[in-house]
Amino acid sequence: MRILVVSDTHGNYPLLARVIKAAGRIDLFIHAGDSGRDLTALTRDFPGLALKAVAGNCDLYSDLPRELLFQAGGHRLFLTHGHRYRVKWDLLRLSLEGQERQAEVVIFGHTHAPLINYDQGILFFNPGSLYRNSTGERPSYGWLEIGPDGIQPRIEFIAAKKCGAGV
Repeated sequence: MRILVVSDTHGNYPLLARVIKAAGRIDLFIHAGDSGRDLTALTRDFPGLALKAVAGNCDLYSDLPRELLFQAGGHRLFLTHGHRYRVKWDLLRLSLEGQERQAEVVIFGHTHAPLINYDQGILFFNPGSLYRNSTGERPSYGWLEIGPDGIQPRIEFIAAKKCGAGV
């Protein structure tokens, strides 16, 4: 199972659409919040795309849930934007919530910094941002590939020539 994960696109739909078009087969698309109006355009332009998404702190009037707990490829995933767990300071609150929900993977955003980290047997996965990366790196997104060997996380960075001025 190939899962494309993004967060914090903040209206940079042209880059998001480019990533999806170049991605090849996507079994599930996950957006970890702060999408702006990107999801409206996404469902219009990619109507067959299986989608899971949550609202972020900048999605003030969104009807999206703030958190989701779901199964994918036989694994339990917890999706949240992360701001309610103060992830810009540490992952303690998020770790405790992941343990409480018996999640195998916790997907979050908010920090604009990509992260792959294992703690207490849980994979914590932040794809970074397609809008602006707080680490000074290029915009990024992530993949979770689920197969017989378990879950393989990967972060991809956008080439510098593709990320200028909202494109």
